[in-house]
Amino acid sequence: MPIPDAAALNQPNAARLPRFGVEYSESGCVFRVHAEADELTLRLVHPGTRELHLVTMDRIGEPGVWEGRAAGNLRGWSYSYELVRDGQKLTGILDPWATLVREHAAYIEAEDTAIGPRPALDPKDAVIYELHVRDFTRSRSSGVNSNWAGRYLGLTQPGTRLPGREVRTGLDHIVDLGVNVVQLMPVHSFSLPYNPVYEWGYMPNDFNAPHAGYASSVELEAPIREMKQMVSALHEAGLRVTLDVVYNHTAELWAHAEGGREYPMRLRNMMALAPRSYYRFKDDGTPWNGSACGNEFASETAIGRHFIRESCRYWVERFGIDGFRFDLMGLIDEETMGLIAADLHAIDPTIMVYGEPWAAAPTPIEVNSKGRQRSRGWGVFNDEMRDALRGQVFDLNDPGFLMSGSDTAKLRPGIRGSIESFADRATESINYIECHDNHTLVDRLRETATKLRVEFDEELLLSMSALGIVAVMTAQGVPFVHSGQEFGRSKGGHDNTYNLGDQVNNIDWAVKEKNHRLYRHYREAIGLRSAHPMFRLGDAALVREAVKFLDTDLGIALPAGVVAYEVTDPALRPGEQREADTWKRCVVVLNGSAGAADVALPKGSWRAAMQDGEFGRTPAHRKPARVGASVRVPARAAAIVYEERD
Repeated sequence: MPIPDAAALNQPNAARLPRFGVEYSESGCVFRVHAEADELTLRLVHPGTRELHLVTMDRIGEPGVWEGRAAGNLRGWSYSYELVRDGQKLTGILDPWATLVREHAAYIEAEDTAIGPRPALDPKDAVIYELHVRDFTRSRSSGVNSNWAGRYLGLTQPGTRLPGREVRTGLDHIVDLGVNVVQLMPVHSFSLPYNPVYEWGYMPNDFNAPHAGYASSVELEAPIREMKQMVSALHEAGLRVTLDVVYNHTAELWAHAEGGREYPMRLRNMMALAPRSYYRFKDDGTPWNGSACGNEFASETAIGRHFIRESCRYWVERFGIDGFRFDLMGLIDEETMGLIAADLHAIDPTIMVYGEPWAAAPTPIEVNSKGRQRSRGWGVFNDEMRDALRGQVFDLNDPGFLMSGSDTAKLRPGIRGSIESFADRATESINYIECHDNHTLVDRLRETATKLRVEFDEELLLSMSALGIVAVMTAQGVPFVHSGQEFGRSKGGHDNTYNLGDQVNNIDWAVKEKNHRLYRHYREAIGLRSAHPMFRLGDAALVREAVKFLDTDLGIALPAGVVAYEVTDPALRPGEQREADTWKRCVVVLNGSAGAADVALPKGSWRAAMQDGEFGRTPAHRKPARVGASVRVPARAAAIVYEERD
């Protein structure tokens, strides 16, 4: 089938687009869809009798927009489209705007469960926690109701424990950890091309339909209702919810040859209805593949841009979603990202928008990379800080700061929220050491130590992780933690486990009990950040005023492999509304070297908040010990001292 020319609809001066999808009422429905077609027919199927109704769609207004109407209460009916183009017929085409998809069929629905209100949160105060719905509660060790385990409702159950123990799991674990934003790996409908029962969700099919495989009930509208219940439960627990969205490609495929291999046609909705409107094609008719895992979505066309904007608004308005993490955001053009951010912030200025500022392969657009987000309303993942801490992600020979004390020059910008490198505000930098991609942190450290023949044991790997989280939680910017990172989650050394199934990916909550000391350390590091506004200033001018490196700014010599910085609570400006810190100032010392380090402190009256790599746990009525003119920091550990406010 030839690729149709893009319609006038996709020109920059195209008229405002209508609402697509299904407009439902008990007396009838209106169907609108964009298609490059000579004829278009709507096929309606009754859920019980399988009675078939055919509705001829009519062109309306703008080129490529079709509309059809059908009378009666059609709730529960399935629907699809049949298209004729250049004498060829395609049938069984799903609606790209479908909101309920089960077993490869789209359904008309009217689910009306209410959503609990969004918790108040300033983005500068966010601590993001990434999890996969199935992985988080699927294991029996989660103690979650077996009917809900690995599903939306698994995240709604309070009081779960590691069976036979008092170790918190599931929702209680998240609350106890102290994070305030839960980032869900893809929950929109997705394909399972590599494993018939398990995928991470990065091969999307239907962007506006919750993944049916995460529903506990077989009742038709359960995916929508149960996802709403999950969001409400998280909101009621004081947690915001962001979605990991994959608008850069889909699971569809246009037939082509690449790398000596033939790829057959795989059509579902967008690729069948209007390939030029939704995808980027080369001059020779083959698709661009900047995602390296499928056809590249055309965010810059009028219909592509409209789709992403409306889809994001839909999730916010119907499901109460509080933000979005954009997978391979580098493939979404800057103008579209700016419009998305403006749309969402018009609804609520605290909605978070952030993503990966890179592509995975060549693309015809200018990559929406780090720095292009400056003051535009979205943030980016700070891979520079990640690589400085754990070593360059694709080079196992790079030990990084946590193992060797190297890469201090790369680490410093991240401590200041990258305002001197790629950000206008610290909140534009998402700071992390581990996410779902690539090795978990302890697996990466183990692989590198083995490769470089660095002597280590498991306790040392956990100490490096403990050092890393102090760096992330005391740095300006928005900290990010991957589920299980806080207790040394391992995936057996496997890298990118998107299709390796439950045995590798499911969280084993017994590991939390085994490594409870590390978990406690993460919880205390997060608590430290939450208790002290000086670590979450956001504003670049305040960061410059507050964060000074001991060596380069204050003239205090440091041993090799050490990064140390003073953070001061800035004085309030006239008319400024900002929470005052209980500390006047503090000094954070990070020692990535293999030996203990003695670090001289600025003049002051210092007390220890963290010594010997451990947070102080003295009773509230006892003040932590005073510290002299210097502090000794063990190998691959941190120290924090503070001066009380007068």
